[in-house]
Amino acid sequence: MHKLRQLWPFGLLVGFVAGLPFWEPLGSTAFLSGAYRYSSVAEPLPHSNVETTFVSWVDPTASQQIAAVLAMAQGRRSLALITLEPFADPALAEGSRTLVRDVEQGRYNARLDVLLDQLCRPQQPVLVRFAHEMDHTGQYPWSVRQGADYVRLYRAVWQRAHQQPRCRRLHWVWSPAGNGDARPFWPGGDAVDLIGVSVYSSPRWSRRGELSSFAEIYDRRRWLHAQYRKPVLIAEMGVSGTTEQRRRWLLEARDALARYPELIGWVYFNAPQPRWIPLETGHEDWTLPSALSALVTAPLNRPSELCMLLHVSAPMLSPKLCASGSGDAAAASGPGV
Repeated sequence: MHKLRQLWPFGLLVGFVAGLPFWEPLGSTAFLSGAYRYSSVAEPLPHSNVETTFVSWVDPTASQQIAAVLAMAQGRRSLALITLEPFADPALAEGSRTLVRDVEQGRYNARLDVLLDQLCRPQQPVLVRFAHEMDHTGQYPWSVRQGADYVRLYRAVWQRAHQQPRCRRLHWVWSPAGNGDARPFWPGGDAVDLIGVSVYSSPRWSRRGELSSFAEIYDRRRWLHAQYRKPVLIAEMGVSGTTEQRRRWLLEARDALARYPELIGWVYFNAPQPRWIPLETGHEDWTLPSALSALVTAPLNRPSELCMLLHVSAPMLSPKLCASGSGDAAAASGPGV
């Protein structure tokens, strides 16, 4: 059990018998947690163990942005999560319309290789969340109607990195929003280490001004784990409303985690909704008051490492060996703050 406890936090449910690469433990916590914030120099939330950012690969400073986040993660003994956004190069005449074809034909290889020089570090594991929320058709250049086109884009970039031995510690997060049917966009199990999903809740999205709970929203996305048998990361999470509404929502979310052993962590979007991605119900600010920030990253009691391992790698054994402890785990998760 001691060895399992060492491997679990950053081994990403080592029990995929086919095997994700082992990662060294960077701490004793059994749950990844962090927060995206606009200012990269801002202090992380207390107890956070994930540093994250969004990077457009056509941004002239993309390489420097990645280097800064990886250095920050290494200095804080945290895990780096890079959301890599394949926006079209404005210098290419047809831009977004030919993005997939241009990537397949190698027109972005030089740009990608510069970024891989930063991302592929033998001493540091990195999560790459590439071309996220592709199932929001039309929201991004890679949010294409034909799933096969997205798969071609994803696999071309994954293959470029995968064929390089220096990138063996790069781990790929396939991250649909999860609101609809993401199956046409599945790039294949060989190219995915984790599934990322987005969980947001706003009182504006309900006629009565009530918040949908974390469990209600995640339950509608849980089929992704059931179908593809990969660990799940809440790659984006946000809640708006009054301070009291958000406090209750976060406390209930923490309690609910005991029911989802496939969840290995969450990352809160601690910033306003980007203006260039407007919402039909109006602008939202997901930024948490400082008094609530600890609810995202405060240590959590989780089901035993062995049970989480068995849930993924040997689901037929999980009920036999772990059923008696599930109630205790749910009771132990508690608010924690």
